[in-house]
Amino acid sequence: MKKLTESLVIAKAMREWEKIYLPEIRALSPHTLRSYHKAITLYAIFLKDAKSANFGNLSGDFFSTANIQEWMLWLKSERSCSNSTCNQRLAGLKNFLKFLSKKDIRFIQLWMEAREVKQMRYVKPAQVEITQEAIKTLFNVINLKTKIGKRDFTLFYLIYSIGARIDEVLSLKISDIYLTQPNGKNYIAVLGKGAKRRSPSILKEVSKVLKGYIEMFHGKKLNPWDLLFFVYYDGRKKKLTQEAVNKRLKIYAQKAHCINPEVPENLHCHQLRHARASHWLEQHLNIVAIQRLMGHANINTTMRYIFVSTEQKNQALATLEDDVMKDTGKKWKNIRKKKDLLEYLGLNE
Repeated sequence: MKKLTESLVIAKAMREWEKIYLPEIRALSPHTLRSYHKAITLYAIFLKDAKSANFGNLSGDFFSTANIQEWMLWLKSERSCSNSTCNQRLAGLKNFLKFLSKKDIRFIQLWMEAREVKQMRYVKPAQVEITQEAIKTLFNVINLKTKIGKRDFTLFYLIYSIGARIDEVLSLKISDIYLTQPNGKNYIAVLGKGAKRRSPSILKEVSKVLKGYIEMFHGKKLNPWDLLFFVYYDGRKKKLTQEAVNKRLKIYAQKAHCINPEVPENLHCHQLRHARASHWLEQHLNIVAIQRLMGHANINTTMRYIFVSTEQKNQALATLEDDVMKDTGKKWKNIRKKKDLLEYLGLNE
C-alpha cells in the first residue's frame, strides 16, 4: 500500500509540475519547458529500461543518488549526450525533486541528497568573435527577391538589432509592435525571461523593414493577436520553432562564410544576441545601458556576453604601450650612471 501511495503522489506531482507549476507559476520560456520535459521523459525511459519501473510501481527509492548517477552515465553511453547536455538534464530532474519535496515531506531527503549530485565537468567552448563586417556579409547573402527571404531578413535583422532572445521574437504579436508613435520613437514590447517586460526602441531602418514585412505578410487589416512571425499549419498560423529558424540561419551563414571566413558556419540565433552586445560596446555604449537593452537582471551576465574584439585589444595594448614608454622615457633620461641603472632595475649592488 505504501508503494502505491508514493506512486500516486509522484505521478500527480509530475503532472502538476509540468502542466501548471513550470509554465504558469514560474512562467518559464518554451525552450526551458522543452528541456525539463526532455529530462523527466529520459529519466522515465531509463527507469523502465534499467530498473523495470513504471508509473504503477514508482517510489522514492527510484530517485536515489545511485540511480541518478547511473542515469547520467546512461545518458552518455545510450543517448550519446555531451557532458553539457547531461548537466542540463540533471538540472531538470533536480527541479522536479525540489517540487516533489514541497508537495510531500516524505521526499525531502531525496531532494537534499539529489542536490549533492555533482555536474559533469566540461570545457566551455570559446566565444567566437563575430565582427560587424561579418554581420553585414550575413545579411547581404539573404535573397530579398523571394518572400521567404524577406521574412528571414526581417526576423534575423530584428533579433540582431535589439539583441533579443530568439523566443522573445518568435513570441511577438502584432499588438507588441509600436511603429507609429507621434514622437517617432518606435519600440517593441518584449516579454523576457521570468515574465519581465522591456521596451527596446527600434531605429528608423528597422521600422521600415518591419512595416514592409507586416504589409506583405499580414495585409492592411491587422489582427492584433496574430503572431508577428508565423507558419501555416493545418490552415492556421502557428509559431515558428527555434530549431527551424536556426536551421535557416545556418544556411545563410554557410553561404556568407564562403565570402567572408569571419562568419561562423554553424551560426545560431543566440550568437546574434552576443554579437549585438559586443558591437554596442564597440560603439561606446556603456555596460549598464547594454545590460538594460539585453534584459539582464545581473550585470555579471551581461559581462559574459561581451566579446572584446581583436581590434579593441590592440588599441588597449597600444594605449598601454604609449603610456609605459612615455613614463619610461622620462625615467631613462634621469639614469646617468651604472648605479642609477641598477637601482632602477631593482638590482642594487
